[in-house]
Amino acid sequence: MSRNQDHPMRTSIPLSPRRHQSGLSLIVVLLALVTLSFAAVGLIRSIDTGTLVIGNLGFKKAATASSDQAVDVAVPWMTAQTQLGAASLYNSLPGNGYYASSLTNLDPAGNSAMPSRARVDWDNNACDNCVSAGTCSACITPSPVTNTADGYSHRYVIARMCRCEGDPNSNCAGTTVPNSCPTGQRAGGSPKKGELKYGDDARFEASGLGTHFRIIVRTTGPKDTSTITETYVQF
Repeated sequence: MSRNQDHPMRTSIPLSPRRHQSGLSLIVVLLALVTLSFAAVGLIRSIDTGTLVIGNLGFKKAATASSDQAVDVAVPWMTAQTQLGAASLYNSLPGNGYYASSLTNLDPAGNSAMPSRARVDWDNNACDNCVSAGTCSACITPSPVTNTADGYSHRYVIARMCRCEGDPNSNCAGTTVPNSCPTGQRAGGSPKKGELKYGDDARFEASGLGTHFRIIVRTTGPKDTSTITETYVQF
């Protein structure tokens, strides 16, 4: 007897060709990494800028507070001068940073572009030779440098709030224009907020209470910090 042997049937399944990787996913990942890197750099720069601004404001605030020490030098000097007699402050003393007129066109910060302005020689450089260049009318000499224990340096200018030098009760030299010095204070507001000018402010009048003086202080300190403050006193 013959035996039929079953042979399994084999079928071949065609294989699809292997796909080559295109690298698109890698490109997307790299782009994402670059984007995140730029975002991180921007965040770091933002933090650094914020820290720098806060630091600068801190130095400015400290310099402004330190400027009071210059006023504490200027006021005793003026007190000593008045004890010598009222006439001791009738004329300017540039070596002490004192001027017996209001210096109406004074530009303490040096930011004005008007050629009629008067600048202050804060840096001992003849105001960048602005007089000879025609960009200013005068270069005002401030007081000598005052160094304080907190590391700040100060220079100041004192201006008597008068129309001109000389006796407040006489005419300006060589003219028939009477001198005028605002003294005292009455109730009411100034027509120009924050300003004191001998010819404009009605609240300052001749009342025998003493002449007003303007003390302008420039303070310099760490990180090239520089501030300018003004103080008004009455003698």
